[in-house]
Formats: sequence, C-alpha cells, structure tokens
Amino acid sequence: MGAVTHNRILIVEDDRQLTSFLERFLGKQDYSVTTAASAAQMWAILEHHTFDLIVLDLGLPDNDGFEITLDIQRRTHVPIIILTARDETFDRIVGLELGADDYVTKPFEPRELLARIKAVLRRTGPAQQPSAVSSASSIRFAGMTLDLVERTLKRDEDDAAIDLTGAEFTLLRALAENAGEVLSRSRILDTLYGKTAAVTDRAIDAHIARLRRKLKHGSDAPATLIRTVHGTGYILAASARSD
Repeated sequence: MGAVTHNRILIVEDDRQLTSFLERFLGKQDYSVTTAASAAQMWAILEHHTFDLIVLDLGLPDNDGFEITLDIQRRTHVPIIILTARDETFDRIVGLELGADDYVTKPFEPRELLARIKAVLRRTGPAQQPSAVSSASSIRFAGMTLDLVERTLKRDEDDAAIDLTGAEFTLLRALAENAGEVLSRSRILDTLYGKTAAVTDRAIDAHIARLRRKLKHGSDAPATLIRTVHGTGYILAASARSD
C-alpha cells in the first residue's frame, strides 16, 4: 500500500497562541499544517511548497489581508478561508468578492472551522470518479467548455482559460448541470457550504457577481447568461451539452 497523503494547510496568522492551538488541533485531524506569522513569511514558504488550502488572517502586521487575498488569487489557485475578528457584513462580502472561498470570524468554535475546511477541500480537491448517474467529463455552453476533471473553464474560440476560484467553479458547475432550471438560494448555499454552515445570502450574491464579470469576457451571451429570478434564485440561461 502507498503512503497516505494528508491535505496540506498553510495557516497565516500572527497570534502565536491561536496558531499553536490550530496546529495541534488540525494535526490531530490528520492535516499537515505549516504556519506563517506575516505575509512575507507566507510568500517565502509558497516559493518552495504547495498547499491544498490557506487559512488567512486579515489583520497581519505587514500587509492588508484583503490585498493578500487578491494577490494569492492572482498568483496561485490555492483556496482561501479568511479567519478574522472583523464580523461586519461588508468585510465578509469584500473578502468573498476578492476570491476567498469562505469566511470565519473570531472567536470561533474549532469544530466549525474544521467543518468549513472539510467543505472547501471537498469542493476544490481532485475530481471524484464519475458516477453512474453523471459520467460527463465536460460541459459546453455559450461558447465555453467547463472541464469537470481538470476543473477549468476555457473559451472555445481560442482555448483561453478563465480563472475561477474553487467556489466559483462549484457554483458554475451546479448552474451548468442544471442549465435552464432555477436553482434556489438554499440549494446553492448547500452546494457551496453544506447544510450546517452559517453563511448569508449575500455570500451567494458576491460569488454570482464575480462569476458574471468573468463570464462577460468568455460568453456568447454575457448579458443574460446568469439570470436572477427574484425571490427564488439563479438560472443559467443557455443550452448546455455534456461530453
């Protein structure tokens, strides 16, 4: 039998007491944990190591957490969970709009953070083997191809990639697999975060807004591709074909 591969998590947090606790707690859950106390340390580590997830504190001493989130999204494809004492709705929305996959406020219950970590890794990890119900490896719609194995989105006309965060990919996949069908907000929340996550509808709006901006440059019908059905949810208003 081969060696067991543990998910690798980078915790970027300047509170050493909290960092030490999370390192022990997540280590007991069979995660491989590395820590950094500043943005500079984080980038130095990322130059030589790869990770499956970054847990990022917004209040680092050497840089703004929102700027770091944006830089991570520009330079890597590692999913991010923001961990912070800021609990204002505005900060949550900004973090999600900049590309974070989830947002946990301090103080927090360790089991809640663990559940969020598992949910993010589940939806951003390697694609599962196709089931008997859905054996498609890609979905084509509106001049684009969503690769379900490689977890990529490309324009058909020039094969150019459109970068998506883990949450954006999961959301677009759900819409594409149900093209022409209205997905309720509650169903989208369950798809992205699971039934136990305490996430508001505004988080969905943030992901939808980012996804619309990205699809605007790749779709044959950008203005009407993802439509809002007021009081209900969202619909991918395009024909889709599974390959």
